[in-house]
Amino acid sequence: MGKFRNTKHVDIDMQEFIESSKELVNENSWSDNIPKENIAVNVDNVSKMYKIYKKSWYRILNVFKKVNYKKFYALKDLSITIPKGEAIGILGTNGSGKSTLLKMVTGVAKPTKGRIDVHGRIAAMLELTSGFDKELTGYENIFLKATTLGIPESEMQAKLDDIAAFADIGDYLYQPVRTYSSGMKSRLGFAINANVDPDILIVDEVLAVGDDTFKLKCLSKMEEFRKEGKTILFVSHNLFTVKGFCTKAMWIKDGELIVKGDTATVVKIYEDYLKEVRRLKKINTIQEKKDEEEILSKSDILEIKNFQFMNPNKNTKKRRKFAYNEPITLEIEYEVKKTINNQLISCFGISDSANVEIFSTNKQNPKNEIDNSIGKHVVRFNLKDLRLLPGTYKVAGEIWNVEAGMHFKFAKERTFIISSKQYLGGGICSIPYDIEIDQKTLRERESEQPIIDIKKEDK
Repeated sequence: MGKFRNTKHVDIDMQEFIESSKELVNENSWSDNIPKENIAVNVDNVSKMYKIYKKSWYRILNVFKKVNYKKFYALKDLSITIPKGEAIGILGTNGSGKSTLLKMVTGVAKPTKGRIDVHGRIAAMLELTSGFDKELTGYENIFLKATTLGIPESEMQAKLDDIAAFADIGDYLYQPVRTYSSGMKSRLGFAINANVDPDILIVDEVLAVGDDTFKLKCLSKMEEFRKEGKTILFVSHNLFTVKGFCTKAMWIKDGELIVKGDTATVVKIYEDYLKEVRRLKKINTIQEKKDEEEILSKSDILEIKNFQFMNPNKNTKKRRKFAYNEPITLEIEYEVKKTINNQLISCFGISDSANVEIFSTNKQNPKNEIDNSIGKHVVRFNLKDLRLLPGTYKVAGEIWNVEAGMHFKFAKERTFIISSKQYLGGGICSIPYDIEIDQKTLRERESEQPIIDIKKEDK
């Protein structure tokens, strides 16, 4: 698994994200060894291939004679076991294969290869208004929908009041659906699917329509399902909602499973990927080539021989993966080839995967002055108490000749990975804190000395 295609024609080397996921995700957070009675959906080596013809009518011609076509795999050799009672967030950009997977789970589409086993009744909210007859009333469409779902009329009759109350479209329930707005149709569609008592609820971007009040109502209903131990497969581009609602998450890229595990970690890895896509799209390749030519022209004055990350407390081997709060040393080997009379300052900066600067040294700090005599030299930056949270980060650095205004880059977006087996919080860096449990405010305690009844715990 190397470079992946991208709908916006940006080539991403996925190996970094795959390695990062192995370091960051706890394997026990979503094990494949689930007892059979606890499996909701089992996807076994599933592929979905579509035939792409040069012209649409070639598809009909292919019935009578062989016509060449291209194979497009919406899903490729996907295997995953989904446990009962979990809310699973399915992440991925448009065209990644999320909707194809859900359509095959519901039986709307069949896999080209592999097998999908579903245990329980499914309510699928893929296209909420699908199956509606626009000439029938909302009331009549409720029973039409029940027929397509295989639900007896008597059972749907018993749920009619709940459906009407949830949809909350008033007398429009008895008007033809063609008179409905898109929001009203979505309300009725969600209300029907949410009240058929499913074991497995599939939600594909349905919260992208409707007003905020209705969205909250839908989320509350889904939360109710989750507390009842039902399984929910939830597709959304709103990562904030996924993090707040889902108990586990998986990321699909170009039809292949990249990572699965606890929601916070998977979302973080996926966010790093999205940031990298945005960053690469902003790169000006012409300017980069110009910069490289400029750097090469200076190599007869000062040449960077080597740059590496290491932890000298363990060994001096070159590496780029470190545990949280592990000491990191940046070692730069350089050679001065011609006399440099001016001061040389070594400096570096650290940024996140979106190129947002986290820290950079002062280019005029005399403490960072290095040897400018002719010959080979080594300089090291020792990062002893680095509190960067798990994720992928980048280092850029240079040797700066202050008076002459010349710079010699020793690192240009070199990446390193911080990992941890436990979730340490959100954001970029960890901030030490403690928590106090008290019965009074500090103002109330101002007159009380000494302060008592305060339980203090360091974090």
